[in-house]
Amino acid sequence: MKLLSGLIVAGILLSVSGCMYFSPSAAGLSTAKASEVGLPSLPYYTFSKEGLIALNNEMVDYRVPFTLADTFKAVYGMDLSDFNPSGYGEQLFTDAMEATHSLQKILTSKNIQNAESYILTSIDTAREKGLTLFAAVYRPSREITVVDKYDPSITRTLTPDDPEFFRPYQTDVNGENIDTVYEWAALPVDSYSRQSRQAVLLTLTANKVVQRKAKPEYWEKEKKWIAGDYKAVAIEQDKVYTEFLGIQKGFTEDLN
Repeated sequence: MKLLSGLIVAGILLSVSGCMYFSPSAAGLSTAKASEVGLPSLPYYTFSKEGLIALNNEMVDYRVPFTLADTFKAVYGMDLSDFNPSGYGEQLFTDAMEATHSLQKILTSKNIQNAESYILTSIDTAREKGLTLFAAVYRPSREITVVDKYDPSITRTLTPDDPEFFRPYQTDVNGENIDTVYEWAALPVDSYSRQSRQAVLLTLTANKVVQRKAKPEYWEKEKKWIAGDYKAVAIEQDKVYTEFLGIQKGFTEDLN
């Protein structure tokens, strides 16, 4: 099976106008590099209805585990062909709890084992600055006792009914490992503000988590982010991907 990340570079990376396509040869990408593209590439896409259908067709051709059509059916209960990306009546997740429920619906639709243990988390300390740090994690426990993410003097026992449950936790209060990060990205808030973009985000994430390739470097990035150095994390990621994809301007150039 070809990787979804190779697909993204190979056929459906769209310019801001929604009509320019890039390929590995055009962008100077090797197959090995193409295999690394994932959720961090979301800020560089703009999808029209035609673009969404083209993306889905490429996903079908590459035989990835989850296509956009799968996401629309599982999450929104509709055919992709019936979707109107005009913005009217959009179904949107507004927090990590809702996003997780959508992700789990996608995984459950293909009978992924322990689908309820895959959590989409967010660190929102820079949200007012227009950025969010996402991480998709595998968390076996449905109840955790952890040190508060932002106040180490507080200990919390959390379940899926608590908003704080949908933050990433490396260890519990006893130092035992909790979360395994399988995908993460610093994303501009406006890059997932529309249903079409959220559908792509969920599809990219679903295809990444089922690969079950841990990304332990996330924890270092998260520490910097929470400490207030979120720009450095975003700029580092942005620089890698603009160079990788052959794009002149990244999303961090306009950060204050």
